[in-house]
Amino acid sequence: MKILMIRPKPSPETIGLQHVMIVEPLELEILCALKRDSDTVVIIDMILEKRNFESFLIEHKPDVLCVTGYITNVATIISYCEIAKKISPKITNIVGGVHCEVCPEDFEDESIDFRVVRNAAVIFTDLLNHIDKNTDLPRGVFRKEDSLSNTTLPKLDFRVPFPDRDSVARYRDKYFYIFHDKVALIKTSFGCPYTCSFCFCRVITDDKFYQRPLSEIIEELEQIKEKEIYIVDDDFLFDKKWLRAFISEIKKRKIVKNYLVYGRADFIAKNPDIIKELVEIGLRTVIVGFESFSDKELERYNKKTSVEMYKTTMEVVNREKIDIFATIIIPHDWDKSDFKNMIAVLKSLKIHFVNLQPLTPLPKTEVSFPKEQIIIRKEDYPQWDLAHISVQPTKLTVPEFYKEIMKAYKSLLYNPNVIWKYLTTYSPTMLFKMLVGAHRVTKQYKQKVKEAEKHA
Repeated sequence: MKILMIRPKPSPETIGLQHVMIVEPLELEILCALKRDSDTVVIIDMILEKRNFESFLIEHKPDVLCVTGYITNVATIISYCEIAKKISPKITNIVGGVHCEVCPEDFEDESIDFRVVRNAAVIFTDLLNHIDKNTDLPRGVFRKEDSLSNTTLPKLDFRVPFPDRDSVARYRDKYFYIFHDKVALIKTSFGCPYTCSFCFCRVITDDKFYQRPLSEIIEELEQIKEKEIYIVDDDFLFDKKWLRAFISEIKKRKIVKNYLVYGRADFIAKNPDIIKELVEIGLRTVIVGFESFSDKELERYNKKTSVEMYKTTMEVVNREKIDIFATIIIPHDWDKSDFKNMIAVLKSLKIHFVNLQPLTPLPKTEVSFPKEQIIIRKEDYPQWDLAHISVQPTKLTVPEFYKEIMKAYKSLLYNPNVIWKYLTTYSPTMLFKMLVGAHRVTKQYKQKVKEAEKHA
């Protein structure tokens, strides 16, 4: 069969990381690796393409269309499937991705034939056989009439094949993450062993945590051509024994890469020796969920860290010259003094790369609010991006809240010391990309302020 796989283009409404990062569609590369010998697969990355979706359908005339995405992509995914059915009524439309796995009900649409809700990387070949040869439908795949209420899902199976990275060969030199150019992705584990209340990742894996065999990881790393590696685990810095084995194998195999990873502040603070060894094998950047500089808020999020510990965290990363990308949650009950305090603490800790996320009640997480306090409709999927204000602020107006976020970014990212670091550390190409991306994000925030003021 001829299979067309699509990574959707973000809506203009989504305030987006796509302006400062575009990484490879790893989930589609994994599915591509599961095609049968008789199948041909084309992956189209609509984030990078200038042509419209219809033109690729007409050009490739696929038997099967596969689309994956996040909550912000729901409406776009459905529209792609509707367009595909109009152009070719016999086409089989398959939808997947993490949002489909957690909320398959959001993709109940006549244009969608199958929703992959569980173990896509294990059962995809069987699904192709079902479509082509009418074999049994694999468990974990929903037909139009299926739902979580009338279907028993199979157990989670975290096995994955090595992705077919050649399937996006024409895009690979365009993938980057902040200041990391030509980035490749690898996943060494699934889920997170912690229980933060706001975390959607926990819901995806049903609170399970699974680490892939180290031998698989090393073999996959050796096959990756790129030097910049983004390890997209929900928490890479967790298992000390596993990390030491990882470091040992990297040294033994003489693998030379630079690494960008997710990690918790408390692990960094408590394990400076392991962090030092990771730096020696190429660790350059850690994305850390600091979340808050209030112990009361950290307790509310079930974060199980303390503000005091963050000083030790930053002493370790500054000593090892690691870049930190900090994520901070902005709750709806903040006032201007809370924003000022956050900025002061971030500056004192010498943190300037930040992602400020208004507290967002993502579906099926433990964060919830009364319906009357939610100011984004469920159907406005592009706005559920962790950047829009989704809960009515209690001490500021919505325009004021957006303005405080903008002021915080400006104060942190554009002070003279930070600008000097940019100029003396990063390449002109990456600096230009970041400036353009930051400008686009700023325009989006300004538009949100105008809209909020209009409806105030």
